Amino acid sequence: MVRLFSAVELPGSVRAELAERLRAFRETETDAELRWVPPERWHITLGFYGDREHADRRGSWFRRQATGLAATRLRLRGAGRFPGVLWVGVAPLEDRDAAALRRLAGALNADNNAAEYDFAPHVTVARWRRGAAGSRSAVRAVHELADFRGASWTAGEAVLFRSDQPGGRGPVYTPLDRVTLAGKQG
Repeated sequence: MVRLFSAVELPGSVRAELAERLRAFRETETDAELRWVPPERWHITLGFYGDREHADRRGSWFRRQATGLAATRLRLRGAGRFPGVLWVGVAPLEDRDAAALRRLAGALNADNNAAEYDFAPHVTVARWRRGAAGSRSAVRAVHELADFRGASWTAGEAVLFRSDQPGGRGPVYTPLDRVTLAGKQG
């Protein structure tokens, strides 16, 4: 068994833009309480499936669920935090893009509760010890990134990933399957 999840990948130019914006903050941040996620691991999670089934079975389900769903235009915008997580927000460009992203996330939600699914699209950029009351560095980062508005792109593909946890180096994400979304531009 392997840990599986589905996501939208960020284009290289979007990763580079966000990395540059975070670089300036990271250079001035002296508090080591944040553990930064490397840019190659940045993604927008659509569904998390854990390790409860075989990858081939989830892959077939993933293809059935994602096929025919619409592409969506997105941009990274602002920041926030959950307990233990610093994130950069994901903003659809128009109402139809927001609806397409909600449909995609709802279809790929493993618990089949799409109507109740409270999807908050984001990119995790750092973590801190979860039991801590909060992170001063994360609060500063949210303030610093409040006006961040990245370039837009079309998310034209959903990806099924395997997550492996080799000895203490953080997770390694391997794409297992990709579905091109309808209406992908360019």
